[in-house]
Amino acid sequence: MKIVVSAFLGVAFGACSALLHNAFVPGGLIISLIGSGVGIWLIGRGWGRRLYKSIAACGWFLIVLRAGVLGVGNELLIEGNTMGDSLILAGVVMLIISVAAKV
Repeated sequence: MKIVVSAFLGVAFGACSALLHNAFVPGGLIISLIGSGVGIWLIGRGWGRRLYKSIAACGWFLIVLRAGVLGVGNELLIEGNTMGDSLILAGVVMLIISVAAKV
């Protein structure tokens, strides 16, 4: 059950990041990265294992990756501008730090 909840929370953090990063510049990007990083770190802190943080990080990454690719109707949630590129690059760094942080 913890695995499913971790995956769901990672997907939720990723969706919030994809929708919030470009809302108000640069505050949305900062809030989405800090919120996602702290949330993923708290998952591992609450359940005491790095496995759950890794699952949540994979969920976050898959959602952000999908949001950055063109959809069926050529819609795009994460554009190839400064904010979008920063979200993807800084997000991967944030995921590595959050998962590697001590539980």
